[in-house]
Amino acid sequence: MKFLRDLRSILQQRKKDSLNPINPELLSIHIPKTAGRTFREILKSQYGVNGVLSLDHYYLTKQNEQLADHPTDRYPVIHGHLPYRQISKVALPSSKYITWLRHPVDRVISNYYHYRDSVFPAKQKRNPSAQLVSIEDFIERPKRRNKMSQYLEGIDLEALFFVGFQEQFKEDVVRLGRKLQWRISELPLQMRVNENKRTKQSAPSLPEELIMRIRKCNEKDLALYEKAKQLSEKGFWS
Repeated sequence: MKFLRDLRSILQQRKKDSLNPINPELLSIHIPKTAGRTFREILKSQYGVNGVLSLDHYYLTKQNEQLADHPTDRYPVIHGHLPYRQISKVALPSSKYITWLRHPVDRVISNYYHYRDSVFPAKQKRNPSAQLVSIEDFIERPKRRNKMSQYLEGIDLEALFFVGFQEQFKEDVVRLGRKLQWRISELPLQMRVNENKRTKQSAPSLPEELIMRIRKCNEKDLALYEKAKQLSEKGFWS
């Protein structure tokens, strides 16, 4: 009898597996300030609102949860601020990794103004005595340095299914769409790339000395970015 029960269970599972695709298909690593919110909407346009599980490590830490605590096998796409070492824990051998990069200097500057204009005001409401961190101190903090390398630690660029660049966002979305046989329309491609227009208009021009300091603090990211650009120009992710 036990044998028959086990056999019935195996057959039921096989039937279930045949009706449902093997998920997750895509693992989208959203490095901060690299057009990730726009890309999330494009993913939803292709896989449906209920086809994209959007999470980040900040939320998981706050909730004292692990990514595996969520039903990741129900979603074809997982997207969010999830470093490779975290998101890979729910990967399948067939899962494809995708990420977007941005020139490190531009990414760090954008990250700081996002902190200054959005994150800090919210923090100050909770704690009126909170002090705004200057950009000079911000760029020196270890967790703010080489952020792209931090997110991709543990995986080689060549192992990624696709790497796009914010500077050529529309063209790269089209290239990715061809690889995945997406139905590309102009509408999602017109959505805002992850930039804050008010910030760009009000941000003072930064002195060259500060730019050089940002480069010095992000040498690993600069090397990563240049290698990725070279691979892309050779057609590696086409």
